[in-house]
Amino acid sequence: MDKEDFVTKADAFKGFTQLRTILNDCAENPRSYKKSFLDMFAEVGSLAMEGNAIAQDVISYYYKDGVKNLVPQNYDLYMQWAILAAANGNEFTIEKLQFFLNYAFEEISDSDKLQQIIQKNDIDEKNYMAVLGNLLCEGIVDEMQITAKKLVEAPNREVKYSPEKLRSYQRALDKALPKVLDFLLA
Repeated sequence: MDKEDFVTKADAFKGFTQLRTILNDCAENPRSYKKSFLDMFAEVGSLAMEGNAIAQDVISYYYKDGVKNLVPQNYDLYMQWAILAAANGNEFTIEKLQFFLNYAFEEISDSDKLQQIIQKNDIDEKNYMAVLGNLLCEGIVDEMQITAKKLVEAPNREVKYSPEKLRSYQRALDKALPKVLDFLLA
């Protein structure tokens, strides 16, 4: 992904906050809006389907904890939408996934070819996390075959966090990491 394709952290945060405020207002004050929360959520979902990384992050946000009587908590949809948003260059989402991605960042940092990776890929301390997080999430998307279409068509049911669920994402990251390293050195 080229640097101009990234959604900066500031722009992503601003867009996220705006969409979340509208959706929260729809949920809390449904009579004040011409559309219900679910109608607005569907509109944000349409933007997410079109590849809008901010909308993908917002959808992820609502699946993380759910919305009482409206959106079930779904750990898989939360993670997959977040990973897709990060793969599409959302720097705010990449930062939120930092804890999950951290050991992969450390593996790259500990590589004896780190200087070569940095020079070859125009990476610096300002864009390090965004570039590597984006590539790692692109790798996870490929490994898990995540698409917006599949996520929209997924059953809308409750799926709680479990260590086993997290391990499936960690395994995908484990498989993506050597491919990302190869790409960075190519």
